[in-house]
Amino acid sequence: MKIVHLVCTFPPYLGGMGNSVRQMVEQLATARPDYDLTVVCPAYGHQAPVLLVPKASRSTYRIIRLASWFRFGNAAMVKGLDKIWRSTDIVHLHYPFYGTDALVWWLKKIYPATKLVLHYHMDPQAGGWRGWLFQIFQKLFLARLLKQAEIITCASLDYWQASIAGRLSLDLTGKLLIVPFRVDTDRFQPRPRDPQLLSQLGLKAERLTILMVGGLDKAHYFKGVEVFLKSLAILNRDYPELNYQAIIVGAGDLQSGYESMAKQMGLSKRICFAGAVDAAGLPQFYNLADLFVLPSINRCEAFGLVLLEAMASGLPCLASDLPGVRQVIDPPNNGLLIQPNNAIDLAEKISLVLTDKQKLLNMAQASRQRAEQYFSSAGLSELAEIYLSIGEKK
Repeated sequence: MKIVHLVCTFPPYLGGMGNSVRQMVEQLATARPDYDLTVVCPAYGHQAPVLLVPKASRSTYRIIRLASWFRFGNAAMVKGLDKIWRSTDIVHLHYPFYGTDALVWWLKKIYPATKLVLHYHMDPQAGGWRGWLFQIFQKLFLARLLKQAEIITCASLDYWQASIAGRLSLDLTGKLLIVPFRVDTDRFQPRPRDPQLLSQLGLKAERLTILMVGGLDKAHYFKGVEVFLKSLAILNRDYPELNYQAIIVGAGDLQSGYESMAKQMGLSKRICFAGAVDAAGLPQFYNLADLFVLPSINRCEAFGLVLLEAMASGLPCLASDLPGVRQVIDPPNNGLLIQPNNAIDLAEKISLVLTDKQKLLNMAQASRQRAEQYFSSAGLSELAEIYLSIGEKK
């Protein structure tokens, strides 16, 4: 069976949507090495246009990066999709992908034999002219695509019900399936801190470490980095006895501004901006931490794959009380919910967890157990069953 995953971003671009698609595809490649799997995305940057990625001894998947007719932000109308569409059994569109969503609607209309699966990731909340363009594409094509799709998937029913798509008056009986994201609990697991990495980052072994992971570009403005920095400044002011340090993993065009902000707030000796970290090195950064935070400010954060990585690594988690995100953790057992865009609430809950050693230990154990019980990628891929239910192209 030939399957194409169509997504607006994909690693090495740092972002939750692309990373979640990579996780889906790699899990599927392991579960069904007989499938012919391809990821199609725009040719941002200078990556190889076609790349064959080995996953296991018996399975691979292909990455094709297409040129675009036009681009705006992470949206693009890619060239050459018609040829790929006609030679594929199933196209799995990861929405939103503005620009290309119009092409998918048109191709499905004229070549209906290719089956369409649509995974709804999130509601976009861009401002300015981009937000205006996004709304046009959304109003023109979202409902049409949902009607065309054989199957619609979403990571969280909680998020779907609160989303733009979920609030449309459409009868999707039998079409909507919940497919939560998964995490490799062997790759991400509790391990001792790496003293060499601590030294490289200029961190102190005796300090409690708070970790945040996320893109630091304009497309990921919603990650709440400013909220996190403000909460650390509050900790310095109101909880001077707390012996902590913080790491932010991620890179992008906003990083220098965040670094300047941290310096102005007097956080230079408390925080490390680690920059971009490749997939192989990422588990070591989780192992440096005692607490993980996801302070996202709006529904552009729909799930939080990084929460799964943190839980699998045995970290207590503080996550914003947002649809989808709030169901990933299990408060108060393995973490706490924080009020979106509220630095005071975040600071208070960081202090609450880090000043209680037994609470910290209990939450850490509960996080690992939750990741293993509900989110482990071990076993068969749900997508394999979904694709089989649709049937091969005839």
